[in-house]
Amino acid sequence: MSTDVRGESGAATRADVPGSARRIPALDGLRAFAVAAVMLFHTASVPLQGGFLGVDVFFVLSGFLITGLLRREGLARGHIALAGFWLRRARRLAPPLLLVLLAVAIARLAVPQVDAAVWRGEILSALTYTTNWFQILTGGDYFAEFGRQSPLVHTWSLAIEEQFYLGFAVLFALVGIRWPTRRFVLLVGVLIVVSAASMAYASGAGAQSWAYYGTVPRVQALLFGALLALVLPHVGDRPGVVGRVPPGVVGSMGLVGLTVAFIRPPSTEAMFRGGFLLAAVMAGMVIYGILGSPALSRLLSWRPLVGLGLISYGVYLWHWPVFLWLQGSRGDARLSLQMWSMVVTIMFALASYVLLERPIRFGRFSRLRPSRQWLVYACAAGLIAAFVMQPARHLPDSDDLDWPATQSVPRQIFAGGDSTMLSLAVAFPTDQYPETHLAGETPMGCGLVGAPFVQNGATIDQERCSGWQDRWRLAVASQTPDVAVIGSGVWDLFDRAGPSGAIPPGEPGFDEPFVAAFREAASLASDGGRLPVFVLGVPCMASLNDQAVLNDRSRVDTVNALIRAGISDMPDVHYVDLTGLTCLADGSALVKKDGRVIRDDGVHWTPSGARLVWAHILQKITEVDQG
Repeated sequence: MSTDVRGESGAATRADVPGSARRIPALDGLRAFAVAAVMLFHTASVPLQGGFLGVDVFFVLSGFLITGLLRREGLARGHIALAGFWLRRARRLAPPLLLVLLAVAIARLAVPQVDAAVWRGEILSALTYTTNWFQILTGGDYFAEFGRQSPLVHTWSLAIEEQFYLGFAVLFALVGIRWPTRRFVLLVGVLIVVSAASMAYASGAGAQSWAYYGTVPRVQALLFGALLALVLPHVGDRPGVVGRVPPGVVGSMGLVGLTVAFIRPPSTEAMFRGGFLLAAVMAGMVIYGILGSPALSRLLSWRPLVGLGLISYGVYLWHWPVFLWLQGSRGDARLSLQMWSMVVTIMFALASYVLLERPIRFGRFSRLRPSRQWLVYACAAGLIAAFVMQPARHLPDSDDLDWPATQSVPRQIFAGGDSTMLSLAVAFPTDQYPETHLAGETPMGCGLVGAPFVQNGATIDQERCSGWQDRWRLAVASQTPDVAVIGSGVWDLFDRAGPSGAIPPGEPGFDEPFVAAFREAASLASDGGRLPVFVLGVPCMASLNDQAVLNDRSRVDTVNALIRAGISDMPDVHYVDLTGLTCLADGSALVKKDGRVIRDDGVHWTPSGARLVWAHILQKITEVDQG
């Protein structure tokens, strides 16, 4: 998320809106509103379940203001100087990002770790504005990704914005300044529909990672901001519904709607099927209100908000690395520590703004020849790349686990289940067993039961998750594994939706389809009884979301009893108990074990946590094989 696409004056100005050059501090207030939501989304004690939508607010702002810049230049010059446009974007956005990347690259060398290769990929992808594609290729999930302790996962949004700056600027230069406004508006509208439809399709096909991180699905909010910039100058000229409704009313409705969505967003399925576009529309409503309503503008021009908005780009860049550094395990972090993390984040961002960003944008550097400015950026990027390519230190205890002998570990492992199984699969200890290959079917957002479930009082249809049986058969047949490991520990825990209401564990309407699904999964994974199958029990969890369900120890114990009973008569199917790794005596969940942070989000495994679990699973496989 690049939060600031203002003109070179350093503040949002009416120059960004055709026809005026007056400063609009309220847009900085809207930035502050958005970045605060993102920080609270990443904070355990005051979670905003929809705070991730703050990124979409920034997307709309970016599309709106960038299009205003391009439109003014096109009107004034008759063409778009793309090289100059991109250089101004680099001068605004690159220096603070390079500083953060340098800090993370140095930390990668200074701090012993078990995931040095992952850090290297994350830094290089952030450096090249391809983090979103890196997350897609590595199976990233933003809603759980902070559990991997990735200090740069949040740079996925910067990548999408930079890709938009490249593509949309070219489109505007070739078409936008030549076509009539009405025709170009129609084209942008079509692109918005295509983007939103691609998100819904990808989600329905089980490709949540692509739906969330993909450039095409996520560009809809940026395009809506662009549409807003093209249409707003003409709203007053044409009577219509929007023109007749007072801007203050429209803007207030958008602000209230965003606030509600930040606190309690629709279901994940609903978000992918129009929810993100609705959030963009509400952000656009606020911008419209700011431009036309003095009252709303004054509300969002409160000086502390404006101040935070001015440095919001730096706040966004620094907040997640700082949160990981100071809080470590967010699941049991104290409120005072979380507040201190926010203070330190703002201090870093303020220092970056005063000592780096403003001098580069308005000092002598900005008057250097463009070739020299690009050379400086290239040298800085080269320095960071040099740090990244250095070998990192590993944790001294990374190999102190009780690993089975290499010759006793299967060479081919099938992994099946939901995103908790995915977080295990991507962190398989290949350093210990380089000849072992692991593959399978681990879609995010899908359990094994398949029937509709109840989440926050709403019935969630699992239709998009249907057909997993055929995909498992294909995966097992193509992989020819030696053993199968399956686990599904999130969506199958929710009450099932019945004709008369929610059906909890312990009732036939829950228990019977649950047991049937796990038996079917074990049968498919066994390839007709040919393979030994190891079914993971549901661990104790400390989730930040859906706490009443996922963190309920009695519910977890009940479903584990169902799993054990369901597979007890199946030959060569074994239950792997994770209670000792994840549960305290009082029933609460472990977040750290033996000095390792095993699950920062309380659900999905960190790389170090996955190693702990794999050591346990492989020991169980070895015991059964030798027995």
